Amino acid sequence: MTFLNTAILGSCVAAVTMPLVIHLLNKQFPKLFEFSSIALLRETMAQRSRLYKWRHRILMAMRTLFLILLLLAFLKPVLPRFGGIASGAQGRMVIVVIDHSLSMEHTGGGQSARQRAITSADQILAGLSADDVSNVIIAGPSAGTCFFDWSHNHAQARSFVSDLKPGMGGADFSLANATAARLFGKAPVNAEIYYLSDFQRKNWAGVDYTALPPSVRLFWNPASDSERGNHAILAATPQQGRILTGDTISIEVELGNYSPAPFQAPLRITIDGASTFEREAFVGPWASAKVAVPIPAGAPGLHLCEITIPADDLPSDNRYHLVLEVGDKEGVLLVSDSSEPGNDAPHYLRTALNPFEGREGSLKPELIPGAGLSAAKLAGVKKVVIAKAGPLSERVATDLAAFVFNGGGVMWFLDGPGDVESNVALRKALGGPLPLNVGPQRIAKRAGTDAQQIARGDFQSKFLRMFRGTRRQDLSLLEFYDIRDCSANGTGRVLLHFGDDTPAMAEFGHGLGTIVMLNFSANELSSNLARQRAFPAWIHEMVKYLSPEETTQHSAVIGQTVTGEGWAADLKAAPLRAPDGTPAAIKSEALGERTGFSLVAELPGFYTHKTTQLTQAFAVNPPPEESDLRPLDAAQLQKQIGAGTGFVVSGRDDLDDLVRGRPLWQWFILAATAMLVMELVFQMWIRRVAQT
Repeated sequence: MTFLNTAILGSCVAAVTMPLVIHLLNKQFPKLFEFSSIALLRETMAQRSRLYKWRHRILMAMRTLFLILLLLAFLKPVLPRFGGIASGAQGRMVIVVIDHSLSMEHTGGGQSARQRAITSADQILAGLSADDVSNVIIAGPSAGTCFFDWSHNHAQARSFVSDLKPGMGGADFSLANATAARLFGKAPVNAEIYYLSDFQRKNWAGVDYTALPPSVRLFWNPASDSERGNHAILAATPQQGRILTGDTISIEVELGNYSPAPFQAPLRITIDGASTFEREAFVGPWASAKVAVPIPAGAPGLHLCEITIPADDLPSDNRYHLVLEVGDKEGVLLVSDSSEPGNDAPHYLRTALNPFEGREGSLKPELIPGAGLSAAKLAGVKKVVIAKAGPLSERVATDLAAFVFNGGGVMWFLDGPGDVESNVALRKALGGPLPLNVGPQRIAKRAGTDAQQIARGDFQSKFLRMFRGTRRQDLSLLEFYDIRDCSANGTGRVLLHFGDDTPAMAEFGHGLGTIVMLNFSANELSSNLARQRAFPAWIHEMVKYLSPEETTQHSAVIGQTVTGEGWAADLKAAPLRAPDGTPAAIKSEALGERTGFSLVAELPGFYTHKTTQLTQAFAVNPPPEESDLRPLDAAQLQKQIGAGTGFVVSGRDDLDDLVRGRPLWQWFILAATAMLVMELVFQMWIRRVAQT
């Protein structure tokens, strides 16, 4: 226990001797009785009792104790709490760590957790004396400090805290601890760290305290003391790597519901601030769900896509941003030597590749003979479909092998008269075997009884993606009348087998590209494939995955570094702008006439560069882990570092008690009052004894 008002101790000690003085004065002036009576005789006898002789001594002791208790109350006694050194301990080293993550922007009771943390930080800093030193660490994706070193300027630290803007990223408290350890050094004295946070479990579960000196006392001050429900958009991605004009894109949106009640609300997608598409979304309690929303790709170029759900108490994660880069129509070479291209397999394949009127689809198939396939033709495309083709010459096979090695894709229907010879030539050009050994053609004599059907397959392959789950039954509708006697040789991967175990489809990778061999035909007389509703979709699916998917960065997370490249003159004439419209702070590097640049994304939204049109766009979103607002148990925080060195404090009273100690004067007042009551009771008892 410590006393805050020790300065008045000397002047008040004399008051404690007053009962003794009164006692001595009473002994010098006894009462004299001139006439005796029986009552007086009784009183005289009582006064001669042992109890009466001790009366003055007992009353002196009780009155002395009363004055001592009263004096101690005026000395302001306090009891140190949370391992603190109450009052008077000078030269404290105090660091305030403020959580600057998105979860602190949740509003409850009209005030965000960040605002409550600012109030607590101001109270802590206001309680520092002139002998104390302080610093403030802002814990975000990086750790920023108010001062480079320690400072006695607590007023500036309070001003720094009060100007703290909303946080939109995550919080790295291990990095904040490392920064605090640099400030403390090896053996700090009276060192304290105050963590002001909502203690969201995903930010705090793995915090590293090992860098901190053992003598540092840690105090966790919750900025939120209630359960907080939240709904959020966690992610959104297009379901295809390369987007072409004329495509219908499926945007898969992942929603999170971090509350005990189901969440049902409209999900809205807005393209370029104009076109809007909506779908109803439902997510169960404490769960996440994915919702697919189909949208048209639009014209070639960059498109800004904004996805929203109704706002709640944390509106920043109810909005998600995407940049969609739409390319022009993609050319596909359709190689065939059919004598009737308008009524044979090439006709059905060409129609499946672009079934729209006016050829408005995203693919532009070009029909050429096998002899017309050359390096110059292959340079302008990434995908080749071969059907009803004659033998490939050595030159064509060499050009085709180089095309595949450099990332091209080939889909080869084994229904042409020259497939056996082409297999040999292509195998020689590739320098190794193909996945299927091609044999003679087998033609069904009776379409109804001799037709082959798919018996089994490897449905984990991207080429069979559309047949996963219940849609696998679509394969059972296919009948194939004309196939080849093929066998697998262990190279590549066989994806489909017929009922007699003959390979029906195989995949082979060469360099950066892919060859898919299909042991059937799209000709209406060779199979019923072209009559199935799934035929165009399957052809599109296979063509899409023939070449490697381009890893377009549709969005970034706050705190990440975004990189880009543009014409130097354009970037000089018009700066890259942040979502709030201000010029973005970029680091640039000259690359001849072009300039490479990078920036750290700090705001959610679109970073854009415009000249006469939109030339650069980057979508930035909050980290999805910030949306789960469930806090870490306070007891778990103490377990992480051990008992006795860390304490959970909350509210103004705890912070005051931590610095000054818990006041005990009221208990001394109560004890002094109890002494008075005891004296009164003792006096009444003595009088009664005297009368008997």
